[in-house]
Amino acid sequence: MTDTAELLFDVGGERLLTIGSVVERLHGEFPDISVSKLRYLEEQGLVTPRRTKSGYRLYSQDDFGRLVRVLAMQRDEYLPLKVIKRELERSPASPLSSARQSLSKTVLLGVGEQREYTAEELQQMTGADSTLLGELEEYELVSAHQVSGVRRYSETDAGIVGAAAQLALLGLRPKNLRVLQSAVDREVGLIEQVLLPALKSNRPERRREGLEQLDDIIQATTQLRQLLLTRGVRRLAGGRSGR
Repeated sequence: MTDTAELLFDVGGERLLTIGSVVERLHGEFPDISVSKLRYLEEQGLVTPRRTKSGYRLYSQDDFGRLVRVLAMQRDEYLPLKVIKRELERSPASPLSSARQSLSKTVLLGVGEQREYTAEELQQMTGADSTLLGELEEYELVSAHQVSGVRRYSETDAGIVGAAAQLALLGLRPKNLRVLQSAVDREVGLIEQVLLPALKSNRPERRREGLEQLDDIIQATTQLRQLLLTRGVRRLAGGRSGR
């Protein structure tokens, strides 16, 4: 038996999954998932599977739900792993049943319902310095608003700052990220062409239908964008096409 075998174990009445089983079950929603990525998430302390006497990893249903939540926040909210880990520690008992739920919450949540952060809190949480935060504002990648004289940032802004901090370590500054903002703006324009009449409709049922379609479109375009990026990066790295 290998660590990637497609097997289930019954331990004390609890069904546990091998790492291969987990990869197989996650692959439909997260096409880039791999054994090595699961091992990396374990190394970062985001999931702690059990081990057999022979050292094989076994994942519980709670472990699986936690992985879905981690991968969804990475993909849909672009949060760095250290921010995701803090989020899990803050609310460990709220695993998402699917990445779609996370995406719906992110897209449709009203600004007033999101948690907000001061600049100091953002910097402490993400490791970003004031220079990076200033550049992100300069290039309109994040935007603060004033509350009682204090600049505050949304939960979405926090995710953007966290991702930008990681990219800055790799030599990509906010000015280099404008191309991503431009691509997103074009994507939003495309969605607007299709759904604006429904979203602006005076008929509640038509608007509700538009919101449901918005969720479907974003889910599909997010997956397509990630697959296209994966293909392009593999070509750049001289990888194996389609694998």
